[in-house]
Amino acid sequence: MKDITIAIGKKENITEDIYTLAREWVDNPEIVIVTGKDIKNVVIEKASTLFIGDNLVLVLLDPERALIEEMKEQLQALKERIHIIIYTTAKPQGVYKPIEGNTVIMERNIEKRIEDRVRNFIRKYKKKMTHEGLKLLTERIKDESILESELMKLVNYVGDRKEIKSKDVLSIVTETHEENLAALFDALASTDKKETLYIFENLLLNGLHILAIHSYLVRQVRLLLQAKDMEEVFKAGSEYDIFLKTFHKWKESLELKPSEKKHYLPYQNPYFAYKLSKTSQKISRKDLIAFLDTLTAFDINVKRGTKYDRIHMEHGLLEA
Repeated sequence: MKDITIAIGKKENITEDIYTLAREWVDNPEIVIVTGKDIKNVVIEKASTLFIGDNLVLVLLDPERALIEEMKEQLQALKERIHIIIYTTAKPQGVYKPIEGNTVIMERNIEKRIEDRVRNFIRKYKKKMTHEGLKLLTERIKDESILESELMKLVNYVGDRKEIKSKDVLSIVTETHEENLAALFDALASTDKKETLYIFENLLLNGLHILAIHSYLVRQVRLLLQAKDMEEVFKAGSEYDIFLKTFHKWKESLELKPSEKKHYLPYQNPYFAYKLSKTSQKISRKDLIAFLDTLTAFDINVKRGTKYDRIHMEHGLLEA
């Protein structure tokens, strides 16, 4: 049953909160977020549309009280067809309820919210996670945009086993083998196919799961694409000391502070960021995006279920 949900949260949690709510209603939500003057036009448009997607979730972000009262009739009609979220960043005691709907105060503690999402997700696959495993997972993943992807890898990894343990989290959400993983990417960047396969084989022989390798490569490509965006800035000085000054100025100018910094270039170790910047200049944006598409295709194949994950990964590495 569709309805209106009035969600009360924080500005820095908007994306995660909306996605969490939407996934409770539909598996693959199509989320439309509107704010300010656009709200009225979008509500009128959706209310008058004859055919509307069953998975559509319309989000009105911090709408003015008068506007909701003005649009009440259209919203009441629209809630019979799609889910509507009125997301407000006001304090709970100061929230005015201009229309009937379920009021939800979003969890302010990010670790608690991640725990709830983890339990809800793995329950769908009839799995449970040990306390130690959950604790380790919440320590390692605070970027909620990748949480479900990592959980799906864990579900695939344990197979028929019902319980996900801390050793499983260690295998998939890994922070080890960094040197060999870095060497793997260097070989890829140098288009050295023989060295790439040799390092890949060694990583598998030394106990690193193929999904952990995949996670590292995805993260590395994302960082390189970020470095690519800043290429002109970093080209100003090729020496490390000059790069360092530019890097610090850029970092200090940023207003937003992500909850999980390891996925963002400005918060990397400066020398590692310097190396990424050098590598990004050797690879075209087109090739980086193509490789990211290959990694995405591999992820889809694994989630669908395949006995040939190693072959798919080797093929992707040779095509990179």
